[in-house]
Amino acid sequence: MALEFLTNIDLNKNSLQNVALNPGTSAPSNPVEGEVYFNTTGGNKQLYVYNGTAFIPLGGDISAVTAGTGLSGGGTSGAVTLNLADTSTDLTATNSGVYGTKDGSGNATAVPIITVDRQGRLTAAETATITTSFTIAADSGSNQTFNTGSTLTLTGGTNINTVVASNAYTVNLDSTITLAGDINVNGGDINSTASTLNINPDSGGSAGAGTVVIDGNLTVTGTTTTVNTETINLADNIITLNSNATGSASQAAGLEIERGNDANVVFQWNETDDDWEFEAFNHAGSPAKTTYKIPLSYKASIGDGSATSIAVTHNLGSRDVTVQLYDNSSYDTVYADVVRTDTNTVTVGFTSAPSSNDIRVLITKCG
Repeated sequence: MALEFLTNIDLNKNSLQNVALNPGTSAPSNPVEGEVYFNTTGGNKQLYVYNGTAFIPLGGDISAVTAGTGLSGGGTSGAVTLNLADTSTDLTATNSGVYGTKDGSGNATAVPIITVDRQGRLTAAETATITTSFTIAADSGSNQTFNTGSTLTLTGGTNINTVVASNAYTVNLDSTITLAGDINVNGGDINSTASTLNINPDSGGSAGAGTVVIDGNLTVTGTTTTVNTETINLADNIITLNSNATGSASQAAGLEIERGNDANVVFQWNETDDDWEFEAFNHAGSPAKTTYKIPLSYKASIGDGSATSIAVTHNLGSRDVTVQLYDNSSYDTVYADVVRTDTNTVTVGFTSAPSSNDIRVLITKCG
């Protein structure tokens, strides 16, 4: 029979030896805080202490190991083992083996598709067929099929060249372009970065021997227009020089003749003198190049049956004029007194008045 103590026992810091701490198969009833007992139940042999609420094992607070998602096993005592859950039911003998196939050249024709769950477990495996070739079609010719591993060569055609470098494929126009058909330009400009833009029509293999036809007006805005040709045909009967002149007339205009090693000569309108003039050699006994005015003339029929002195206004601007008279009926040359009254008038004097328009007067300005 156990002895009952109704008061605390003080061992005065001496050891309690060879003692069994309240062994039993269940926890004591009506425990007090700090009370201990040893559970003798198989698989759960450990010391417990009452914490005021429940008995807890002194060996730790893990009372059970439970298998979670994707695991099996576990337990509440002793050594506990956890295992990955078996998913082999999805990979039976009917779908086991090698996934993915290759052709005779070693190129893949099918690839494996592997399915795993969140725990990284293999749950399914299958094979998916992939396309290992492609077909190219163009505006003309037969479609071409290429298999994986084949080399596709893109070759430039007429006026086009190609370059492959640094993982880039570049298509360039040739520096010289030859076109067999027409060029239609929807924009308003044809621009060239070169200083000279040549248009060379090819006739029978001879560049420049063909014909360039411009339907419409041609406007040249540059400062110089050079025509290197032997023959120029112009349908227009008027050629306008100094077409950009505005305001009062100030510039002479005309034609200059290129004479190679010899000095050029000019045929022009002198705006200062309001006269036509030309340059020539060996006129008036001078071997040097000299500028001459082009002789201008005036003609009129005179006579009224009463006047014996008739003033003729020629407006040639010079007294250097030659005056000749002839009879309008016989066409014979006749003579009369001629006075060069001023630079624009001569006065013809007769002994007897000629009849109406009987005399023809010819006045020529000398250059």
